Amino acid sequence: MGRGRAIGALLLASVLLGSAATAETLHVGAASSLREVVDALRTRFEGAESDAEVRTSYGASSVLAAQLRAGAPLDVLLLADPRIAQVLQRESGVELGAVFAHNRLVVLVRDPEIKIPSPDALLDARYRRIAMPSEAVPVGRYAREWLARHELLEALLPRVVQTEHARATLLAVDQGHVDVAIVYETDARLARHAVVGHRIPDDAQPRIEYVVLLSERARDSELAARWLRFVQSTQAREILEAAGFGAVPATDAS
Repeated sequence: MGRGRAIGALLLASVLLGSAATAETLHVGAASSLREVVDALRTRFEGAESDAEVRTSYGASSVLAAQLRAGAPLDVLLLADPRIAQVLQRESGVELGAVFAHNRLVVLVRDPEIKIPSPDALLDARYRRIAMPSEAVPVGRYAREWLARHELLEALLPRVVQTEHARATLLAVDQGHVDVAIVYETDARLARHAVVGHRIPDDAQPRIEYVVLLSERARDSELAARWLRFVQSTQAREILEAAGFGAVPATDAS
């Protein structure tokens, strides 16, 4: 009887190991501003793809690109700046996918009583600390583009408190470490204390696009190709729009 149980346990273990061996793992790196969206996409994708496991990492798009260049095992990238994707395509053999979402900028203030009627109001001495990342980080580039358009960038640069990425910028103003932050509209939705002090009109918005791309190591991966299609599907569009992103028309029902 004991021998039979032992054989049964061995058979069960071999079945489980065989099942684990057939499961595929997809490594996805995504811009920090996509965290909640990609978490939701992962849950939906894994629910539909029983043989798949999606592992995610988040950070500034520029940092993810540097990690890929350094050999990080990333199969798919979802970046907040097509320029970074295009450089990666030239340098690191990635395959560009498509633009799948858009975003907007807003100005957050830590004091709910403060309103910023126009960009020039940022010159007010009350706004001593303004949070944004470096120009290498997409939201930092977009913020500088907007300020430069209004000829404010040079005057305000001495007040800039440099943050790591989009979410760090949100936290800086939400926790009261700075007076003002220029953030994505989708991130502003997550603020607990800070409020929108200025809504940038459509005609003054920089063009903010999110792109999905495959790394060279995932070029022949069917699982990566399915994820690429899923990110552009109707289901993904619903998730993006619910989070406040502007989603492009779906290309596949996935």
